[in-house]
Amino acid sequence: MAENKSYYFVTNWDDAADYTRALEAMGIAHVVEDPMEGLPLEQGQLAIVTSRLTDRQLLQLQRLFPGEIQLYPR
Repeated sequence: MAENKSYYFVTNWDDAADYTRALEAMGIAHVVEDPMEGLPLEQGQLAIVTSRLTDRQLLQLQRLFPGEIQLYPR
């Protein structure tokens, strides 16, 4: 998925596993990145990164995650 990163949202270590399970149940491919991988993250934060999403998948993601979903920097 490295070349297809489109969106990300920031979460903490405690919630990352729950989000990962939910995304897997929805069939949304994703990876988890830590602060060392280049995104503007604080210590203790992780980014859950997805590839391109359909409108339906993006809506599901917005319902799942209450924070801001951001475009992955190019």
